Amino acid sequence: MNHKLNKKKVAFVIIIAVLIISLGVFLFNNVNQSTKKETPKKVQEKTVQKEEKKKEEPEVNFTISFAGDCTLGNYAGQAYDGSFNQEYKRQGNDPTYFLKKVKDVFEKDDLTVVNLEGPFTTASNHLEKEFPFSGAPEYTKILTSSSVEAVTLANNHSEDYYEAGLQDTKKYLDEASIGHFGYDDSYIKEIKGIKCGFLGYRSLSVSMNNESGHQKIQEAINHLKNEEQCQLVFVYYHWGIERQYQANEDQRSLAKFTIDAGADAVIGSHPHVVQGTETYNGKPIVYSLGNFCFGGNRNPSDTDTMIYQLSYSFKGTIQTGYQVQIIPCSLTSSRGRNDYQPYVLQDEQASRVMEKIKKYSY
Repeated sequence: MNHKLNKKKVAFVIIIAVLIISLGVFLFNNVNQSTKKETPKKVQEKTVQKEEKKKEEPEVNFTISFAGDCTLGNYAGQAYDGSFNQEYKRQGNDPTYFLKKVKDVFEKDDLTVVNLEGPFTTASNHLEKEFPFSGAPEYTKILTSSSVEAVTLANNHSEDYYEAGLQDTKKYLDEASIGHFGYDDSYIKEIKGIKCGFLGYRSLSVSMNNESGHQKIQEAINHLKNEEQCQLVFVYYHWGIERQYQANEDQRSLAKFTIDAGADAVIGSHPHVVQGTETYNGKPIVYSLGNFCFGGNRNPSDTDTMIYQLSYSFKGTIQTGYQVQIIPCSLTSSRGRNDYQPYVLQDEQASRVMEKIKKYSY
């Protein structure tokens, strides 16, 4: 009897064991098949993730410096001692003398732009005006030797020697590989893969209350943004009232229109003194940079000036941010006279100029 029971128990155990093994094999196969089916998907997902990482654009950063009125030369009939041309000769015709104390700032940036206030020409016929300026063609070396790469020609002295003088200026700038813009001419510079467009105007020729003037500005910005595919557009105006520290409503109105028209920054000069700054719709405006390397006066009463820097960050062609830095400067390194050698101010003098700019800002 016991023998038969033992046989039944053994048989039962065997059956249970077979069932357990069969169930295990079944489950193993299902899991294995499921794993095999999911593996390619997971591999594909990982591949996509890696490709996305590869496609992610690296961030690029660059800086553009703007400085004000550079009158490199004399005005017709200028007879007093210590003129710009005399200083050039006194320095042994050394073009590096004038901007040597700001050269390190300009060399560290990616592009430097100034207002060239007066033509480079050998012409003798000039407008009948109080101060018709001109400089020798070799003065382009003053710019190139100190890392100034571009200039605006839209100002009230660029045609002091008529159209011929302006064309001479463009010719000599081209020969020196210095970019130039103003009036109907734009300038495009690609910096680290980002296309930057530059426009320049005199406010007297483009009134903010003039519909055709507004249309011209709008079309020029649209051309750079849409047809030339510029990611950034800068508009440099020659405007305002001389020796006035507060930007007037005409300047402010035109600046805001220009930003609304698509410009990324508005730069100003002409008043011969520094004016304030403003941020409008997230875009920077500086109303007057003041004189910089200024041959028009041997002893100006106000020698304050600045270098205005805009530093941009991009991922691909998408702007991720920008920063403004103002570097307070003096247009002369000597007391009591203009030696035409701007330099960077330090400590209390730098703070004084910054407070002055802040006072007239909006």
